[in-house]
Amino acid sequence: MPITISLLPNNVDSSASNFVYAIATLTFSGSYPTGGDTLDFTTVADKIPSTQIIQAFGESQNGNSGYYIPVQGSALNNWKLKCFLGGGTEITAGAYPASVTSDMPLGLRRFRPAATAKPLNGKNPHP
Repeated sequence: MPITISLLPNNVDSSASNFVYAIATLTFSGSYPTGGDTLDFTTVADKIPSTQIIQAFGESQNGNSGYYIPVQGSALNNWKLKCFLGGGTEITAGAYPASVTSDMPLGLRRFRPAATAKPLNGKNPHP
């Protein structure tokens, strides 16, 4: 099942000249498929002024020894997020372990604003 991305408008910062930064939380449910679960950025596209993701990464917030690696897709709707246990072993296909479902990873993204980007939070992405 795809991962739910939650992005509040006040967690999007377009004050930098060339980049827009966004911090989202990720929620996991269902089962983890071999090779990673789907990250669909089109679900939050209305909150960001660009479709060009420059950098994405995930950070655990519950202190477990696991970690997350985003894998770029060919479009906004088909990125993958791989989940690993401490020691570098990818979690096995099947129900998500409690160490993942109890986590609230932060997904940090950096976007290059489009030339026609809409202002966010009252700030022009192209001063």
